[in-house]
Amino acid sequence: MANLNSLFTAWLEGESLTDEQIELLQANAEYALMMNNASKWQQQSQEYKTVPVPHWDRESSMPKVQKSHLFFGSGMWAMAASIALCAWLFMSNPQQGNQQLLEQVAKQTNLLESQQKQIDQLQNILTAQNQVQQQHMYQLAKEAIKTGRIERQEDIASVLAYIKTQRAQDQAYLRMQLNDLAEQVDGRPLPTVANNVEY
Repeated sequence: MANLNSLFTAWLEGESLTDEQIELLQANAEYALMMNNASKWQQQSQEYKTVPVPHWDRESSMPKVQKSHLFFGSGMWAMAASIALCAWLFMSNPQQGNQQLLEQVAKQTNLLESQQKQIDQLQNILTAQNQVQQQHMYQLAKEAIKTGRIERQEDIASVLAYIKTQRAQDQAYLRMQLNDLAEQVDGRPLPTVANNVEY
């Protein structure tokens, strides 16, 4: 498959391939399809011709913005009308207008105070929740450390017990070998032992 891939890459780059190599590529359905598509794309790219962009009057297709409309748009007229209405209300009955204005200011102030109280309550709740979460995290960390210590102590104790058992077995084995040697030495006749000693 890697050989077909390298052959296909060489064919795409325009290298000349032998007839056997091209037949190999065309025998594989996947590479035959890719070769067919690549041939079509190459043919279309060779036949591609650029078409000039037509010339048209660009200014006629865009709306003209007049400076007078920009300043005196519908938003400005609405604002001017609301200012005129407020001025008329104050001019027609100044005491009643002032009283209504004071009432609205008092309502807005009460609304803002109640919203501030709600915000303060939410902040207190969030602070309490953060403290509770921190305490829980601290407890979990302590328990994890304690569990880790207990597990390490158990692991160390089991390793020490294994080492002690191994050492006891090694010592017992050495004692047996020493006893065997002692029996061999003690069991021989004395002259034989003496003859083996070199001076």
